Formats: sequence, structure tokens, C-alpha cells
Amino acid sequence: MLTRAIEKGMDMEPKTAAAGQVKIGETLVNRIGLGTNRITDTPESQGVLRRALELGVNFIDTAHRYTNGASETTIGKTLAPYPGGLVIASKAGLRAEGPASSPAQLREDLEESLVRLRADSIFLYQLHRVDPRVPIEESLSALKQFQQEGKVRHIGLSEVTVEQIKQAQAVVPIVSVQNQYNVVIRRYDAEVDYCTEHDIIFIPWFPLGGLAGGAAQVQAALTEMAARYEAGAQQIAIAWLLKRSPVMLPIPGTLSLKHLAENVAAGSIHLRDEDFRALDELGRVSFGA
Repeated sequence: MLTRAIEKGMDMEPKTAAAGQVKIGETLVNRIGLGTNRITDTPESQGVLRRALELGVNFIDTAHRYTNGASETTIGKTLAPYPGGLVIASKAGLRAEGPASSPAQLREDLEESLVRLRADSIFLYQLHRVDPRVPIEESLSALKQFQQEGKVRHIGLSEVTVEQIKQAQAVVPIVSVQNQYNVVIRRYDAEVDYCTEHDIIFIPWFPLGGLAGGAAQVQAALTEMAARYEAGAQQIAIAWLLKRSPVMLPIPGTLSLKHLAENVAAGSIHLRDEDFRALDELGRVSFGA
């Protein structure tokens, strides 16, 4: 029904609010955001960003590294000054050479991101990777300093274990964790459970990836299930994430207005318990958990 309505241009415009909300600090965020790791300064990318806001997306995730800075630059050029309630999240600390998450490098990344985003402060600033050459406490102390200066409001992590989350929390409050996760890629199940228990937002990146190849059985189940829900397989994958935990905030990325609308519409799909459990078990078997 959702996919057919979109294709026919019907007046059943999807809105992200249908997926519910999570709270980051005191700010409510709709539970389907937009990932921008492929966004560049083109009319098409600008159109996707504007349309996302029209559909109720109020969480946009980017990073200093994405498309060599073009992602942040395009977001700033297209959306600044930012409307009230829109959360822009960025990341720093991922480079091919040198100590990527040293305080000096994080400072350099932050200042560049602020200029690109045309902002005085970044609402959610995430450590992109824990650098084995830099103690995590040192990196988080730098982010805490940025927070005290008012250049960062909230702090998050990316690609971390439960132990690393605890280490970071000993330095500064952590409001979010962004790890690779979907119905098939399940190595961070324990981290999802920890975040759920401690009310930390979990942002799964690559929420629609890895659903073929060795996971062909899961893909087949998604396709079969999608037919019953009159939806697309990727919409079912997003719906599974939303049901997996109340703190889940998927950020599917796209350069297509059609796919953007389909991703947002997935928030209106409510999987039956038995369908959720079936996909959950297939995903665990596929991963070998």
C-alpha cells in the first residue's frame, strides 16, 4: 500500500513522525533520519535535502570526511540558516594518516566543519573512530572541551564496543552510538541492548546494506514479507530496525527522491511480532551469532 501510494503520487504523503520519536538531550527527533555520505554540491543533492525536511526528517547525519567535505558544505549551503528543531550531526576523527583523533586534529576538523556547515555550534558531534594510537579518554576530553566552549552541544561515538562506551562515559555524557548494524550485520547486538538499557540513541549506519550475497535467505524472507505488507524489501528492513529497539534511529542515505519517500514511508509499517522474530532469527543465523 505504501509503495503503491508513492508511485501513484497519491495524497498519502509519508511523514517521518509516523515512526515515533527519540529524545536527544531535550530535543525530540523523528526516528528516520537522513545519512549524507554521498551528498555533493549538485542540484539533485540539494533537492533531496530540501525534500527530506518537507517529509519531516529533522535529523541529518554527516561527517568531516564525507565526500571530502562536500557533504557538510552542501548541507550548509542548502539549509542554513537552519529551521528550529532540525538536528545536524557530524563526526570527526577519521583520517588515513596520522593520529586521527588527537585533540589537535579533532580541533582542526571541528573548525573546518563549523565553517562548512555555516554554524556556530554542532548539535551532535561524534567521534568517528577510536584511534588505537590515541587513548579514548584523551579524545573524549577534547570533545568535552569543545562542549564547554559551546561549539558542540552533545557528544556521541561511532563503531564502538560496550567497554569503549563505558570508558567514554567516564569522561563525558554520551547521548548516541553510531555503529554498522542491520537485520544481517549483527556484531553489535550487545551494544544495541546496552544503549536500550541506558537510554542512549543507537544510530545504525548502512541500515540497508549487506542484505544479499551470503544473506540471500534473509533477502528472500524480506521480499516475501514485503509482498504481504504491500511494501518494499528495504522498507521491511527499516521497519525491523525500528522495532528492534525504542532508541533506534535509522539514517538511510539516498540521492533519489523516490527512495527518500520510500524510506520515510517505512515508518508507517508495524511488523507483527512473529515477522520480527523470524527476521531476527534469520539474521542471527546468517551472522553466525
